Amino acid sequence: MTFASITVSGTLNNKAEQRFTPNNTSVIGFYMNIDKYDSRSKEMKQHSIKVNLWGDNHAQYLDTLVPGAEVLVIGRPQIEQYTDREGNNVRAFVVEANKINILGSSGGGSASADFNADYSSSSLSSGPETSDFSEEDMEIPF
Repeated sequence: MTFASITVSGTLNNKAEQRFTPNNTSVIGFYMNIDKYDSRSKEMKQHSIKVNLWGDNHAQYLDTLVPGAEVLVIGRPQIEQYTDREGNNVRAFVVEANKINILGSSGGGSASADFNADYSSSSLSSGPETSDFSEEDMEIPF
């Protein structure tokens, strides 16, 4: 059981892709851009985060998860650690989605869909997020 939950909203910057694990479980993945105000530079900065949605019953939403679509994602925050091709250690922020709400798209029309991942056994609730972290606390991009 996990108690950590995060809610982020932003714009997809790539088309969602579906892949399968060795035991044939579906994973839909995409990157989204989020905006955050940087109090040090006094300007908005854009960060890209990875989102994964696990489960076989979400493939029908692949056509809706396109670049420019505005989404709201609720899920578990995670840090992926890996070594890139140049041998550098990389830490990336990832959201393992429990719920994705497609708010619209920038392509003229608006699409809306709302779907939940079935592996979440409890309902998610969010409270006010008022924490202000220092630079040392911020290993994740926002």
